[in-house]
Amino acid sequence: MCAKTHHIRVDVITDILTRHLSKILRFAALFEDEFVKIVVDEQYKRIQLQQRKNQIALHEALAREKELDILYEKVYEDQALGRLSEERFLKLSHKYEDEQSALKQNIKHLLAIVDEETAHEMNADAFLKLVRKYNDIDNLTPEILREFIDRIIVHHREQLFGETVQDVEIFIRFIGYIELPEITEQQKEQLIKIFGRDAIEKAG
Repeated sequence: MCAKTHHIRVDVITDILTRHLSKILRFAALFEDEFVKIVVDEQYKRIQLQQRKNQIALHEALAREKELDILYEKVYEDQALGRLSEERFLKLSHKYEDEQSALKQNIKHLLAIVDEETAHEMNADAFLKLVRKYNDIDNLTPEILREFIDRIIVHHREQLFGETVQDVEIFIRFIGYIELPEITEQQKEQLIKIFGRDAIEKAG
């Protein structure tokens, strides 16, 4: 358990949530195609990283399970040939049985996670349908929180170059954690001409 403080004032987190949601809603409303591309790219990178970690853990668990089978057979062989006392045999066999039982549960869990990650896709379309219900967010209401926020992770405070900093990760329903690109007003106008809702409607 982390002993460092993760406390953050309600007014501070409310302001962070409001600005973060407003930024995402405005970007998604103006540049739907570009937004979907960002969402898909972010999710793909996250899934690939987590899948690699889980695949490694699964491979190690399966390798250890095979190793335990060999060790278990050797214990029986040594006991049958009189190389191992009954007391030592029982102690080792129980130890291997317990570890193997725990491994089987872990392997079952890892297989389920790997299958779920392979099948999971972000639902950017579902999020965009939700976005269309709101033009912007000025005040957070319980309804907005329920509709948009999946979870919030408040990290501990740190001193950086003499200043206190505290990271907050906001995970949005359907799309997870997303970092939008910083764009200038000139870039924004250009994007609106190319991807903006008005440009799409005129083209249609």
